[in-house]
Amino acid sequence: MKRLLNVLLIVLTVTFTLGAQAVSEAPVASALDVQFGVMAGPTGFSSVALTQNEGKISDTVTINMSVFPSPNEVIARLANGELDFASLPTNVAANLYNKGVKVKLAAVIGNGMLSVLSSDGSASSVEDLLGKTVHVPGAGSTPDQMSQLLLKQAGLEVGKDVILDYSVAAPAQLAQLVIAGKVSLAVLPQPFVSMILNRSPKSRAVVDVQSLYHQLSGVLNYPMSVLVVSEAFAKNHPLALATVLKAYEDSVAWVNADPIAAGQAIEAAGIMASAMATPAIPSCNLVFIPSQEAKAEVQAYFSFLHGFSPASIGGTIPSEDLYL
Repeated sequence: MKRLLNVLLIVLTVTFTLGAQAVSEAPVASALDVQFGVMAGPTGFSSVALTQNEGKISDTVTINMSVFPSPNEVIARLANGELDFASLPTNVAANLYNKGVKVKLAAVIGNGMLSVLSSDGSASSVEDLLGKTVHVPGAGSTPDQMSQLLLKQAGLEVGKDVILDYSVAAPAQLAQLVIAGKVSLAVLPQPFVSMILNRSPKSRAVVDVQSLYHQLSGVLNYPMSVLVVSEAFAKNHPLALATVLKAYEDSVAWVNADPIAAGQAIEAAGIMASAMATPAIPSCNLVFIPSQEAKAEVQAYFSFLHGFSPASIGGTIPSEDLYL
């Protein structure tokens, strides 16, 4: 019996040792470089903490962030597989999906941040816009889409009740003209709204577009920017996906909590000068709402856009398959 117990003890010891060696020799998860694209401007603000610590957001995941001047460059790189994640205007995400680009909407990262501004304070309500010319930075832009959408919802006719002028396409240039008093009325996003109000004592915000949208549509917010992820990345790297999404949520919280430090990081990343970014951050409506929670508001926004311009979202309202 004693001999049998000794044999069993030896067997158990060997088994435990081999098991321990197997565990210790298990391969460590390989490092993963994540390609992340953002646009210059407020769409990229909330991502900036991802650039800290040389982009290393965990022991195994590093963010390589690229900043692009326009959505077209981001679209091209998503389409050919060069990017894993991107921050984009919401309607651009719909267009990508409808064109067959394999992306998933991961989260809403920015709600509306548009205002109609008066350079001389002569307008103070929506009624004061009747019969007036309102400058819009670029036909087909989000300010243009929202202007047309809200005018239609209000029962007003573009070109008759309110004239939309697209002669100045660049928001920065249009903002300077408002400050100089050369443009009386304009619809602009942050950070240009804050810049105008800070530099021009006579300027006034006539309409908070977000409040008007809520009033006319019954939907609390419209999602102005979203985070998308390639379908292949989401499928092949579920743990890294969760790590990136958590890091992005933390980034949004940090930017909102410390606009001064965030502004410096935004400038260092090449997204925008801190002098413009810092004062605008509190008004930029930066959020992190997972796609499944934001779905109702996103679909409502797509429905409204489709109602007056199907082409603005790529022809059709995306199915629920868009959402991560």
